[in-house]
Amino acid sequence: MSRSRTTRPLGTWLAGALLSLLCTEVSAAGPAKLASYDRTLWPESIDSPQRFDRASRQEILALVRVIERTPLADAAAIQTFTGVKTPNAEGVARWLEETRRRLLANYQAASHGCDGEATCPPAADWPALVQLAGQAAGDAATQAWRQAAEGFHTTYLYEQVRLAALFPRITSEIARLDDSELTGFELPDRQFALSFDDGPSGNDETERLLHWLREHGAGAFFFVLGENLERRLARESAASLGERYQGQCLASHGYSHVPHQKLAGWQDSLDKTARLIARVQPAGSAGGAWFRPPYGQRNAEQVAYLKARDGRVVLWNIDSQDWNAKLQPAAMQDRLITLMLLWRRGILLFHDIHPKARTALPGIGAFMEKSGLSMVGCGEVVKGLAGES
Repeated sequence: MSRSRTTRPLGTWLAGALLSLLCTEVSAAGPAKLASYDRTLWPESIDSPQRFDRASRQEILALVRVIERTPLADAAAIQTFTGVKTPNAEGVARWLEETRRRLLANYQAASHGCDGEATCPPAADWPALVQLAGQAAGDAATQAWRQAAEGFHTTYLYEQVRLAALFPRITSEIARLDDSELTGFELPDRQFALSFDDGPSGNDETERLLHWLREHGAGAFFFVLGENLERRLARESAASLGERYQGQCLASHGYSHVPHQKLAGWQDSLDKTARLIARVQPAGSAGGAWFRPPYGQRNAEQVAYLKARDGRVVLWNIDSQDWNAKLQPAAMQDRLITLMLLWRRGILLFHDIHPKARTALPGIGAFMEKSGLSMVGCGEVVKGLAGES
């Protein structure tokens, strides 16, 4: 029989409580609930740019309805919704303002060129979009979809508001610390970039992914852990590994998978990983000066350090949650497609140490091709950003 907390020695219980608190802080980016729903509930195949836009408009309106009916005006309401004890209400308000702007712009992009279509009324501003969302009752064929979609967006809103409520005490992908940080929202409409964290893998997942990317002529960001890369270099030459990653962009995920926001040795973590990457892939694509912080946790000093070396922080705006055992591969793919319909652009976050990424890519690739979406290569992203500076 397990012992209750009151029967455990005080020192043991206190150590466990502190460990639990630490784990909560470290894994703050991992929500208790995950958004996904069965995409087959949508009443038509998404197999053309026009059908992509039609589904996109309805996903946007579904989130608009959820936002409008969810109380988030003050700290007490945010605490009730997210469970965060001391939420950053101003941060949530900023996220809501930016999200409303993006949803309006995305709805307008999804409505371009469909004048006269009954399912495509215009919206000039947020109040008009709210009104449209309230009118979009749908017919009997879409009722099951609507119920499932609003369940998805309620959970997704929880995911996002929770991160905004924790920021900047716990930083994440939810907001930028500096304008130089890349989130994925900077990409043009209908363009998506692939990214993979935590490799090179100890199994053959990285190699299988690289094979698929080569076959499809796609270039992705690989944010490698320095310790994993060092381990691989102990048994394989840098030239051989560089050839394997040809056409891809190696960048840093730090030396170890630990939060860097308050890491005392963060500079050593970045520099050591940068040197390892330079052995495998010469500077010029992304390189060690491009950094994706584990869990998105970083600080302004690190951002400035990277900028001084022509680098930048690279975040994401579409999280596959492929590491999460709660999400089966089919549900993960449904989640990704829904978020692509909603945001219409972005950086997709995967991990090349888990098989879910590899199993999802063919379906995601086929969806993109039919929908008229572009899988933009990492090299194009890097060159485009270099042209801006």
